[in-house]
Amino acid sequence: YDAFVSYDFKDFPWVRHELMVELEQKRNFKLCVPHRDFPGGEVLVEIIVDSIHKSRKTILLLTPEFVKSHWCEFEFRMARNKLFDSGNDVIMAVILKPLPSGCVSGSLYQVLNRKLYLEWVEDNADAKDLFWAKLSDALTVINTRYQSL
Repeated sequence: YDAFVSYDFKDFPWVRHELMVELEQKRNFKLCVPHRDFPGGEVLVEIIVDSIHKSRKTILLLTPEFVKSHWCEFEFRMARNKLFDSGNDVIMAVILKPLPSGCVSGSLYQVLNRKLYLEWVEDNADAKDLFWAKLSDALTVINTRYQSL
């Protein structure tokens, strides 16, 4: 996969109607989307770890629901472990909905503070075009080293 997509279930409509259409159908990226790609009948933790390992990058779709979800936190921690193990910049953070102050964990805050992230803008066509171009560029870049402060 080009990227594993980590999101709260409530954001699946955006993943299906925006992200998958733009990145897979229009730009030919291969995404690992849990609600579509996870096989049934297996241990979820193992599937998540394996899927993140098989993906070059992980896209974190950050929303207030994401930061409250234990599964999203687990996916973030697995992606962060991959970042530390490989030394490559494998996490792409997208702020899909505004995050209330104080709701972000310390480790997620560190990632957001140390690297660029994208913000989704709903009602601006030019901003959306720039968003998709930057996200595509980030997916295309391979083996960028993670720079810690």
